[in-house]
Amino acid sequence: MKYFRKMIEQHIPVNDDEWNTACKMFDVKHVQKGATVHRAGDVFSEIWFIKSGLARSYFSDINGKEHTWQLYFRGKSEHGLNHFMDDSVSFYEKSGSIINFEILEDSVFYVTSLEELNKFISREKKWALLAGKWIHNTYYSATYKRVLSLMSETAAQRYARLLDEYPAIFKQVKSYHIASYLGVAPQTLSKLKNESR
Repeated sequence: MKYFRKMIEQHIPVNDDEWNTACKMFDVKHVQKGATVHRAGDVFSEIWFIKSGLARSYFSDINGKEHTWQLYFRGKSEHGLNHFMDDSVSFYEKSGSIINFEILEDSVFYVTSLEELNKFISREKKWALLAGKWIHNTYYSATYKRVLSLMSETAAQRYARLLDEYPAIFKQVKSYHIASYLGVAPQTLSKLKNESR
């Protein structure tokens, strides 16, 4: 959890007692490649912080085709990575999620219930401040940019943005998942990679 603490301390100071209390909420979960930890249709109730490994969220369209919504992994990025697997909309609206969460390689997570996390946040102003920043930066801002990118940018622009945000992504994620994330066919991704060399 040291990495998690470093992320938090970029926003708020945390002493050892506060940190130990926060850590008690989380369980460590080892999940094997191929597992689905949340299925579309179920209400999302937990938040998963990735310690190691690789996962994705995806949905299926009316024809059964899968579309990768987000990729989750640890690594260096100028803009910060997607470390949290979460569907807050499903949780707060108490409605079935439209996305699935699939583990793409053996992974380790810190997991807690969103209900427990909300109770914890409500007890301390500093944690509420942190939650507000993360909701804006991690969820609202990221989702806003992702939707606008898919609606307004060309495939080449989306590809360039991906490399800017996640320079080492091709070392960690298979090309067909990256193609799905970008909303392009695998052949189009190969062409983009060749053109950028």
